[in-house]
Amino acid sequence: MDCAGRSIGGWPTKSGGLAFNSRMQKLLLLGRGQIGSALAQSLTDFEVHVWPNDIDDLSREAIETIGPDAIINAAGRTDLAWCEANANETVRSNLEAPVRLYERILAHNRDRADTIRFIHFSSGCVWDGPYNDRGEPFGPYDPPTPACLYSWTKAAADSMLLSIDATQVAVLRPRQVYSSSPMARNTLVKLTKYPRLIGTPNSMTSITTIEKMVQHTLLSEEWTGIWNVYDQGVVTPFEVGQMLAQAGLRDEPQQLTKAELDQFHRPKRVDAVLYDARFEAAIAPPEIRAELARIIGSMR
Repeated sequence: MDCAGRSIGGWPTKSGGLAFNSRMQKLLLLGRGQIGSALAQSLTDFEVHVWPNDIDDLSREAIETIGPDAIINAAGRTDLAWCEANANETVRSNLEAPVRLYERILAHNRDRADTIRFIHFSSGCVWDGPYNDRGEPFGPYDPPTPACLYSWTKAAADSMLLSIDATQVAVLRPRQVYSSSPMARNTLVKLTKYPRLIGTPNSMTSITTIEKMVQHTLLSEEWTGIWNVYDQGVVTPFEVGQMLAQAGLRDEPQQLTKAELDQFHRPKRVDAVLYDARFEAAIAPPEIRAELARIIGSMR
């Protein structure tokens, strides 16, 4: 149940780690993509203000006028090919602008009693696996191994935010975000378009899991640092393609190897399996195949 007693996405939150903070009332949300749009509709227990402009246009004066208890940054450039072709804007949007914003938030926090929490969306794409050099899933503080410009900007932003001040920021790293949304960045929508899919293990993250994690960072006393955010278990793009085909949402996929994909896919597509014991204890994420079946069923 959420802090108002409602279930979130049809499955309950884990009790014991989430205490309602009656002071936390007003949110400022940046970004209107798949994650931002979902959060704008789901965070109904709060007064949500959606910032319509660029992050760099959000001045300290504007922040103080709005008076948010938390700022959620779900903005940024995510299309890998676009990022490679527009390097300067990618670095500004994904790295420089969030860091400048956090510095403005910290300046506000030093001068005023109404401390603002900063929740920043990063990505599980900062690693190129699917497993780390120990053959294990990537933990939140494993060194990033970015394989393209997009991944580098996300990893660099995380490092800079935490090095400036780790006490007022949460960095959330979802992987292959999916939902029933028709948006082009929805992983399920993307997996309906490719005739051949790889059979490499990966983590995936439903919007419902993200919504639940954001609730935790807003209401819990233990909220800072890096959080890997994912559904429990591992699945391959090929297996998800089969599930979509069985639901009548695409033709039956053919399988190709990662080596074959790397020969023609530029920039390189990464694979990553995530693990985070603190995250799993905080929100008890759903099992990936059951959650995929639920979401794909709602898309039929």
